[in-house]
Amino acid sequence: MCIIAAKPAGVKMPDDETIARMWYRNRDGAGIMYAKDGKVRIDKGFMSLDDLKAHLAKVSKTVNLDDTAVVMHFRITTHGGTCPENCHPFPITRSIKLLKTLHQAAPIGIAHNGIIPNHPRKGISDTMEYIASQLAPLYDMNRRFVRDKYAMELIENAIDSKMAFLTGSGEIYLVGDFIEDNGIKYSNTSYKPYEYTSKFFAGPYGSWDDIPFDRGEKELFTDSYEEIPLMWCGYLPDGSYFRLEGDPDMFDDFDDLMIDEKGRAYTYEWDDQLAYPCPDILVYDMNGNPAKFDEEQADLEPVGYTYDDIDDFEDVPMAPPMEEKSKGKTPADKKSKAKKL
Repeated sequence: MCIIAAKPAGVKMPDDETIARMWYRNRDGAGIMYAKDGKVRIDKGFMSLDDLKAHLAKVSKTVNLDDTAVVMHFRITTHGGTCPENCHPFPITRSIKLLKTLHQAAPIGIAHNGIIPNHPRKGISDTMEYIASQLAPLYDMNRRFVRDKYAMELIENAIDSKMAFLTGSGEIYLVGDFIEDNGIKYSNTSYKPYEYTSKFFAGPYGSWDDIPFDRGEKELFTDSYEEIPLMWCGYLPDGSYFRLEGDPDMFDDFDDLMIDEKGRAYTYEWDDQLAYPCPDILVYDMNGNPAKFDEEQADLEPVGYTYDDIDDFEDVPMAPPMEEKSKGKTPADKKSKAKKL
């Protein structure tokens, strides 16, 4: 249902891990607006986490975002399709062209979290329709309506969801209930990491009880659970394979195997509902190069570490290229006698 992160001036920006969590849970496009020189700068349509991070790094060269009022939005599509133009934030305007513009400056900007019960015209979202047909006339009538508690009450009653407005002077006005965390207001809990304890899994969308925490004979380091982006190896190109470190045999049974952004391997234990690092597994593409992580195919996955993993896995590099003399027939050339690890 999307998430808004509204950060007042003087509050530190969300860290990289929080931004990644918001992206992976709301990954149909992202955007940002911030106050600069008396205007609201709107930049949106980032369809990958890498593109968003690159833009934030670019803006940070000229604007101190910690000192500036910033609103970020991460989208889950409801109406209008998944495309850069339908990403938030938006200016308040009747113009559909301006609502779809990816980079612009405006007197005021808006981001929305939720579904508005209206009938958007073809090709635009419910939020865009509400802005063009309802908020734009209100703004034309009263340019200071965000400061009017009765006008804001009418908006909240009409949309039954959440909005964040940002003015050119850096003022943030909210509609609906937001969660404050380290000075930032979030429209829901999808920015939070999942919480793990020895017998309970809990997150913003549900829970699993009585997870076994005994990976074979290894004792789990139960205080070190985290959630990181992982990609199932089934998304790798045909002909990809893995091998055990020090063993030339090649396998292509990727049923339970995943890699992180560094190309390091994990196996997923369905009974535990956790992924575990496997520093002795090296994953390659069909040409013997280290397997390439694809952020578009990745999801946040819970990871558990054993005491052995903590020592062995922290500094494990991605798989080294196969030496020519070690290359033999790959699984594409011969039938592999692969087994699940």
